[in-house]
Amino acid sequence: MADRLSRHPWKVTSVGDEADSICPRCKEETIHRVVAMVEGKIHLVLCTRCNSQHRYRPSLAAMKKKTPLPSERQARVLKKLQKSKTLQGKGPLKDWQHFKEISPELKVSDYDPSEEYKENQAIAHPVFGLGFVRKVIDPSKVEVVFEGEVKILVMNRARSGQE
Repeated sequence: MADRLSRHPWKVTSVGDEADSICPRCKEETIHRVVAMVEGKIHLVLCTRCNSQHRYRPSLAAMKKKTPLPSERQARVLKKLQKSKTLQGKGPLKDWQHFKEISPELKVSDYDPSEEYKENQAIAHPVFGLGFVRKVIDPSKVEVVFEGEVKILVMNRARSGQE
């Protein structure tokens, strides 16, 4: 239930009631009017300050009250997930640094989907920056290691207008 109704435990939230919610436009917790409910829970709200309609985002106080402590099993799973995310985040950076160290004299070519690339080739992508081809997946795809991530890019693609 919304914070504003917590003083009245016998009152059930309904459309038209007021609720505290975090407004994405105002960037803070404001008073909202309930616009729609799904299965007895607030779904859509209307900010009384800026009149924007958005999905209900519980107030910070409500989120702190309702967050239960994870069970032992949930805690183990969360720990594994966090560990795997940190390992995934560091992997591409290590590979990228390795490629950069072993190939400082390589000629960097601008990425073009119509070109063909080979392993260990340096590529300058307009969005992702400097990358190195880790492997050629098939004749039309390559796996490229950039500083923060690994991307699969196309190659040998016919230019538009050519066939």
